[in-house]
Amino acid sequence: MTPKQEHTLAQAGSQTDFQELLQAKLREAVRYTLITVLEAEVEALIGAAPYQRTGQRRDHRNGHYQRDLVTGVGVIEALPVPRTRKGHQSQLFERYQRRQAELDELICDMFVGGVSSHRVGEVIEHLTGTKPSSTTVSRVFHRLEDEFAAWKSRPLASEYAYAYADGTYFSVIYGSEGYKMPILAVIGITPSGEREVLAFSIGDRENQGAWDQLFEDLKARGVQRIGLWITDGHQAMLNALAAKFPTSQRQRCIKHKLENILSYIPKTQHDQVYPEFRAIFYQDSLAQAQQLIAAVRAKYEKIYPSALACLDRDLAACLTFYSFPKGHWKTIRTTNIIERLFGEVKKRSHKMAAAFRNENSCLLMFYAVIRSLKFNKLSMSTN
Repeated sequence: MTPKQEHTLAQAGSQTDFQELLQAKLREAVRYTLITVLEAEVEALIGAAPYQRTGQRRDHRNGHYQRDLVTGVGVIEALPVPRTRKGHQSQLFERYQRRQAELDELICDMFVGGVSSHRVGEVIEHLTGTKPSSTTVSRVFHRLEDEFAAWKSRPLASEYAYAYADGTYFSVIYGSEGYKMPILAVIGITPSGEREVLAFSIGDRENQGAWDQLFEDLKARGVQRIGLWITDGHQAMLNALAAKFPTSQRQRCIKHKLENILSYIPKTQHDQVYPEFRAIFYQDSLAQAQQLIAAVRAKYEKIYPSALACLDRDLAACLTFYSFPKGHWKTIRTTNIIERLFGEVKKRSHKMAAAFRNENSCLLMFYAVIRSLKFNKLSMSTN
């Protein structure tokens, strides 16, 4: 059976697996934090840490008893609750109240935030110890899916000053085997400096048809003009950009360009050569950059002809940023903005699972992460 067939036949089951995985991860986080809070509570009551000798001791530990706790993410079994010789009874469980709406929101926040200790602490404040809610996670996921569907079709602004396009890969499990699933994404910056993820989809960055479809989706939702595209050098994407946004300017990512140049130079020479090539893109003007290009070419053309040929390829696009406001150069000469987005999705998803269970869960996680991100507004001063 092909991976695609497995996906079609097992999609519902895979989504259930993913939800069960989420519940298990959340239970682990809640269990750990509850144990920490219970132990800290007893330590404060006694006035001493375990085995600590002090004249301030008010009681002594007397082992643990176990109890189950029913929460919105399932039953936490055999939770060890500390005892004291004077019979201290923790008030922690009695303080729990049934606050289902807040709990749903916090579970969702924990999911997109990678189960941080801060969010676990918030969940503890709202957990219920009375009735289980077997549909909590499922309900949260369905709500997230509905939001994602609305987000994908939302209208976009007619103009963006800058846009970043790139692709990456995520691991997806079909059955017991892992596969690399390609994701394409676009981030836009408005003329006022607001930054947002405009769209993302499944597609190979070497496939022009996938890029055509993604860019056409932007236009269908209202995008008419992009002042400058910041991209890498994948030809399929460049062909699609030329077809869909023919009047836009383009900036080639200088970070990728420098990496390509260094691939033609012996590693033993990188420390010496790299600063000279890098300096081309950190001058005060295009004229100064062109002077440095001439100097670098004269110095290295005979020694590293392939590296100089690499520099010359698409060189004009590498220098486009010099014609834009100087205060914007740091932001627009690399694709770092979109690469950081990919890195954040991978970092947070890694905390939840080693790989996604299907394509839908991968897209859902991608949306869940960008939904939680707070982008800083960029200064669009022309100085």
